[in-house]
Amino acid sequence: TLTTRPLDALLDALQPGRTLHYRCVASPVRKPGAETRRLYQLPPVVALSGTAADEWWLRQTQTAGLTPTTHHSTPLDTIRGQQPDKHGHRDHNRIRHARTRFDGTATITDPARLRHTILNGIGRAKAYGCGLLSITPAQDTA
Repeated sequence: TLTTRPLDALLDALQPGRTLHYRCVASPVRKPGAETRRLYQLPPVVALSGTAADEWWLRQTQTAGLTPTTHHSTPLDTIRGQQPDKHGHRDHNRIRHARTRFDGTATITDPARLRHTILNGIGRAKAYGCGLLSITPAQDTA
């Protein structure tokens, strides 16, 4: 059974300074420039892992209107598949998306940016389930 719920109440409660818990399974990548690709013989898109993936995530949170207070990353299995060509043949283009799950707490700095990110996702591979930012308000400790 599939159930959907409106996000309006959650999105309307986004306020600067509010602390929340987050989770996002993302496909962190870097797109080197043409000269760098030629010099180091790199592909157009390079999957990131470890510290490089963490640094990618921290840049994404800033763009999303968040300042992380804690964060933990967990590498997940790579998504593999084949994209069909214009004739529907499945052996045309291999698809690979490295995935990392990011969990932690953050403070909201820009509610409008955060709202946009929740509604539109982060990074690549959204069609494969990556980039969905899930949040929940943190309990006040005061």
